[in-house]
Amino acid sequence: MIYKREQIAPNIGYTAIVDKKFKTDVLSVKFITDLCPETNAENSIAVGTLATSNTKYKTLAELTSKLASLYGSSVYADVKKRGDIQVLSFGASWLDNAYALENEDITSEMLEIVSDCIFRPNAEGNKFDEASFNIRKNDLLDKIDAEINNKRGYAVSQAFETAFRGEPAEYSCYGKRKQAEASTPESAYNAYCELMKNAQIEIFFVSPEENSSVKEKLAAEFSAVKRSEPESYRFTSASIAKAEPEYAEEKLDVNQSKMVLVFKSDSDDKEALKLMSTIYGETPFSKLFANVREKLSLCYYCASGYINSKNSLSVDSGVETANIEKARNEILNQLDEIKNGNFEQSDIDNSLLSLDNALTAVGDIPSSYIGWYFGRFCEGDDASPEDIAEKYKCVTKERIINAAKSLKLDTVYIMSPKEDK
Repeated sequence: MIYKREQIAPNIGYTAIVDKKFKTDVLSVKFITDLCPETNAENSIAVGTLATSNTKYKTLAELTSKLASLYGSSVYADVKKRGDIQVLSFGASWLDNAYALENEDITSEMLEIVSDCIFRPNAEGNKFDEASFNIRKNDLLDKIDAEINNKRGYAVSQAFETAFRGEPAEYSCYGKRKQAEASTPESAYNAYCELMKNAQIEIFFVSPEENSSVKEKLAAEFSAVKRSEPESYRFTSASIAKAEPEYAEEKLDVNQSKMVLVFKSDSDDKEALKLMSTIYGETPFSKLFANVREKLSLCYYCASGYINSKNSLSVDSGVETANIEKARNEILNQLDEIKNGNFEQSDIDNSLLSLDNALTAVGDIPSSYIGWYFGRFCEGDDASPEDIAEKYKCVTKERIINAAKSLKLDTVYIMSPKEDK
């Protein structure tokens, strides 16, 4: 595997990853900006609209038909959040030229389509084409409405809203329904222009062979865009724990209660915090799974997750309403067990194996490379999965204990039935 990142313009990075085992080329252009309740929905619709049409293919049907003729190529748009940052992605995937049946230059055609979508969108008079805009606006409204239907995910997002209140991480990357409903073809186009001008941009290209044409094409296109002075974004922003835990409860039409605990840490030992979380509740042999779920049968599920970008840890669980207090006490007790060093070397070894399996999977598909190296970019280094695996192996029991001791309970969120059933 070959990895190389370089700057192609101020605040625009280009990363090329070459792995001969792939047969497809995958391109991802990431627009990075602050999470903001006033702009999250507009940004989501704007980048989404780029993937529906362009000045050459003016409808989604025309664009889809053209992509299908190029061996089933695709374009997509996506939005996620990382800590206090909104990450909006426009991407494309296509069959590498080496595998074209009649030596077609698929890459050149796809680069033209991608360039037209990003730099020459289907817009006129400072507004997006209304039909293309409406497709993405309705998609976003559906996603916002669907969030509450995934009760486990909704509980976690509500807990984070409480835990990170007053910080950008409080907000959904999709924005609120009210802002999405108020979006217009004009306002979304203005959001697109602002992103092109002000966002930090990171481009990733994964292919089986080195190909400089992608970098040269995008560098030339971006050179014609008027960009503002580079802004520095904070990809990791630790959150300070409240003086006392905040308890929040929401009653919904559910049969099973959900409970989410959010802890915050002031430690900078990220490898120890991740390994501690793995021992605590990220695997089937973890403390939470083995004791809270299996031994005591207090939860239907109970798992922890380390939030690197906010230096926090969450525990989410599905519980019977009558068991909420018992489950909460035992979740905290299992953390105390780790703080007191009541775990074995086998717990560390098994957790290292679990982490190693996850790290080994990086590179199985092109998108996993993009996810990994974007994450490393946010961390400020280009460490390989092998590098990080070695860092985990150097974590001692004492560091794990100290990581656990650094955690302070910040938020307890409970979703319970409107009435006991």
